[in-house]
Amino acid sequence: MTVPPCRTDARAKPGAPARLRLPALLLLLCGVLGAARAQPAAPASTDNAAAAVSAALAEPPPAAPGTICDTGWFRSGARTQMEADGDMPMSITMTIRHPVRTETGCSAWLTIHSKSALAAMMGPPVVMDQVHHMNFDRAAGGTGGTVSSQRATINARARYTRLFGEASFQGHGVLSYAGLAVREGAVLPGETLTSSLDLEIHSLATDAFVTTIRAPSASVTIGERRVGRARAIETTLGRRECMPITYEKRNSLGPVLMGDEVIQTEPAVMEITDWYCPTESFVLRTEVRQKGKVETIDTTALGLLGDDQP
Repeated sequence: MTVPPCRTDARAKPGAPARLRLPALLLLLCGVLGAARAQPAAPASTDNAAAAVSAALAEPPPAAPGTICDTGWFRSGARTQMEADGDMPMSITMTIRHPVRTETGCSAWLTIHSKSALAAMMGPPVVMDQVHHMNFDRAAGGTGGTVSSQRATINARARYTRLFGEASFQGHGVLSYAGLAVREGAVLPGETLTSSLDLEIHSLATDAFVTTIRAPSASVTIGERRVGRARAIETTLGRRECMPITYEKRNSLGPVLMGDEVIQTEPAVMEITDWYCPTESFVLRTEVRQKGKVETIDTTALGLLGDDQP
């Protein structure tokens, strides 16, 4: 899982709503863009992960070899939690619900709850809930297949505003490491994702409509990923033998339309190291290098909930 922070460098035309200055809003857009490439949750717990995987693989053979559909954690109630540090701290929880096999792959509901903030602003975090209906298709994109979510619902709250709307994305190979041969010395293919976002902004105090914000051509581009030598590292889940996977990631929000104003944003280029840990079949740590700084995203919990739990 990688949800690296996204910088908020941007230039707004004069006249943008005074209390809607960009940091919080661009933070929210970056959160949607990052979550679009999120790796779904893992098995029941780190103590019985192997048993959970074995039980899942004992079910009827999967319909889509080499995709997320085959993993032991493609199960209803699978949940993961992550925490990011640095200039833009973030907490994110993702849960899979109602996975279904299809003729070409599989689909599932994915709920994402996140809190993120700009440390320099010393204000309350941006709280965001997303509900995606994810479709994974092995046939449409060749190796790794494709992933898509159309008209996902977004509900967010910033310091002065509430935001409601929809997001859509389409990706090729954007399936994290599911179905890939992750071994020392391997070079894994890159990934691409395009996304759009359409929101209404309301006053938090009065619920009065303020403006709209649209990002019609956001994108994420992942370069080739190189797998390094396995080594033991300390993670929040204990000491694990993990492999570093390094690559370049480019996040672009493209032009952002706030009402009638156009905000030209700058793409963010980051050097990423994912620490992939085979015992969990999951990335337990991600290091993000950008502009001379290193920020860390740790997987802090893996679990399996029942369908009756929120």
